[in-house]
Amino acid sequence: MAINDDDLERLRRCVELARVALGDGDEPFGSILVDGDGATLYEDRNRVKGGDHTRHPEFAIARWAVDNLTPDERARSSNRRISSSACRLRAGTSGAASVPRT
Repeated sequence: MAINDDDLERLRRCVELARVALGDGDEPFGSILVDGDGATLYEDRNRVKGGDHTRHPEFAIARWAVDNLTPDERARSSNRRISSSACRLRAGTSGAASVPRT
């Protein structure tokens, strides 16, 4: 799949969120969730500095998606963008919540 201008804009936003995390003493990761029309549904950054390593943004996105979207909405219209490659644990979390495409 080719990267388009919308993808680049979203990736830049993820990097901005990663910078915020780093500036706050966290590891530099940011993620956003967009719908099929390109609207941002949810965004977050790493919040693990306190020792809770489930506070990655991908976990927050998965939780938000499960709480706010139907399974069909998650499967059909959600796209996740992150500031780096997802590790297997984080990728598995998104998969378990049925949030496609990294």
